Amino acid sequence: MMGSRAPFIFSYRVGLLALMLGGCTLFGGGGDSPGGYTLEVVRVLEQPSPQARERILEVVPFRISPRYRSRLWLYQEAGSWHRVEEEQAFLIPPQVLVTEQASTYFRRSGLFGAVVEGESRLQVTHLLEGAVTALYGDFSDPMAPRAVMEIQFFLIDPRLDPPKTLLKSGFRVEAEILTATPQALIQGWNNGLESILENFENDLRRLFDHSSRG
Repeated sequence: MMGSRAPFIFSYRVGLLALMLGGCTLFGGGGDSPGGYTLEVVRVLEQPSPQARERILEVVPFRISPRYRSRLWLYQEAGSWHRVEEEQAFLIPPQVLVTEQASTYFRRSGLFGAVVEGESRLQVTHLLEGAVTALYGDFSDPMAPRAVMEIQFFLIDPRLDPPKTLLKSGFRVEAEILTATPQALIQGWNNGLESILENFENDLRRLFDHSSRG
């Protein structure tokens, strides 16, 4: 259930890091993770207020654009798209990783009394749907490789008939990474995901603050 398809308002965040390319080649230098890579975002635990405890969030498995669905990373170079080798891939599908990280993040945000995935005996007050619309390495400029991530969010009230979309947000991050290596690309995506979740959290806080004053 995606609600109405009104135009999205994207908030663009670009993270720039110090440039330290040296003589590295694309994904050169070894150090690959034999079991595959994962995404990880750290969120300091906050306790929910009495009002926030009444909110129960269900995180629906995120969707992802078909181009980025593979565990094998995608990167752009010299106007062409390429896939990396098997050793340089996600451990599990990227949409699952993003869903897990979003669930963990908002479970620790203090905005909800509980955050669940899938069916629950709890009375869900809010649904969160998401769509990963960009997830790739941009190496078009060899002097400024970037980790690109873009996610759309939909917050829905499922108690209404029909369900009502309360909030739609989209964020894109193009983080300049230190080197064109798997480790740097993963770090760029982690930083990008953290920035995106922080910005969406701010949107949620404004929404809930406005609702409480109303």
